[in-house]
Amino acid sequence: MIKALLCKLNIRHDWHIEHTDDGALYRRCKRCGKDDDRGRGGPADWAAPAGMG
Repeated sequence: MIKALLCKLNIRHDWHIEHTDDGALYRRCKRCGKDDDRGRGGPADWAAPAGMG
């Protein structure tokens, strides 16, 4: 119940990587289904650690 409340308050999500039909990557919460809207780019953001690409 606490985890569901945290999702609703947009405090904590259970992010997992998902794939679109054309192969692009994005993150979606496993509990509530919300897509990550933090403005990540595309696959290049996932290819290397921060500051390496």
